[in-house]
Amino acid sequence: MKRAVLLLDLDGVLVKDKALNPFPDTVDFLKTLRDRSVPFRVVSNNSTRPPERMIKDLKEKGVQLSQDEFLSPLLVLGDYLRELGVKRLFLLGTAAVREFLTKQGFEVREDIDVEAVVIGQDREIDFIKLKRATSAVFLKGARIVPINLSRIVKDDDGLYFLGAGSLSMAIAHACNYREDIPNLGKPSKRFIDHALRGLCGDEVYLVSDDLYTDLMDAKKLGLKTVFMTTGKYKREEIEKSGFLPDLTFESLSQLINYLDKAVFS
Repeated sequence: MKRAVLLLDLDGVLVKDKALNPFPDTVDFLKTLRDRSVPFRVVSNNSTRPPERMIKDLKEKGVQLSQDEFLSPLLVLGDYLRELGVKRLFLLGTAAVREFLTKQGFEVREDIDVEAVVIGQDREIDFIKLKRATSAVFLKGARIVPINLSRIVKDDDGLYFLGAGSLSMAIAHACNYREDIPNLGKPSKRFIDHALRGLCGDEVYLVSDDLYTDLMDAKKLGLKTVFMTTGKYKREEIEKSGFLPDLTFESLSQLINYLDKAVFS
């Protein structure tokens, strides 16, 4: 019997909105994995809250995760910036991420005299911020460092907005930027290697609601791809995308039933 390792997306898989409200079967699903000693890690591309804050907020919603069971690109970002030798940053992001980066030893500035522009989700983005971010890249040669490469994000009202990846590509296009733009989130090899630390199994399943940002590239890394229709994309998106995931489910309950028959039995 093959031993499965599960990498579980958060938004659209375990929680249904930005307030981190879980789906009805989320808690039972995680309990089943623990009861059966299934190795797993929750992997999120969230760029608005530090990991410890995410774990605390999830706990308040009834979803218990240990620090070792959760990974976000913010835990990869600091190492990457240090590899670049970057100290001064301009941030398109939240106050919580600013505080996190400051505690990590980086100088987060309001002017354009910086070595990198870090781009996350910013609900207070405005013309001035965009102008400074663009000018830092165009005039100062700052590196563009998105916290994740998300194309599009579904908001709680059902409408969509640009993800950090799309915003990064827009600034790169405007500035004729020629450097590589890193992917620090899932499913980059850097992120997946980090996510699999300490987890042992024969097959790795990435469970996600995002065909484009997550599952297409995960397939290239040799991961099993599990598409959940509970998030930003519905089943019809499979045909539009031209990508066929290994498995598709309408709920976590369906997924656990499949694992019961195909993996646990």
